[in-house]
Amino acid sequence: MIQEIIGYLGGIFIMISFVPQVIKSYKTRSVADLSLWMIIATLIGTIFWIIYGYFIKSSPVLVMNIIFGIIVLYQLFLKIKYEK
Repeated sequence: MIQEIIGYLGGIFIMISFVPQVIKSYKTRSVADLSLWMIIATLIGTIFWIIYGYFIKSSPVLVMNIIFGIIVLYQLFLKIKYEK
């Protein structure tokens, strides 16, 4: 039980670190300072974490990375949409 709580907390704090940038990108429509390759690398890494979570049957790894993957996909959408 404690391992799952720690896993969920880790996922929450990773998302907390990324969400403000997504909000700022959405509000300002400015994405020039964001690296496309960083977003893509983060998305690929997240996909690997989802696969890993599936293989080890870890709900925290799966759930948190699926949510994070959606957030990263949205940031990628904003980058493509607002890039000049």
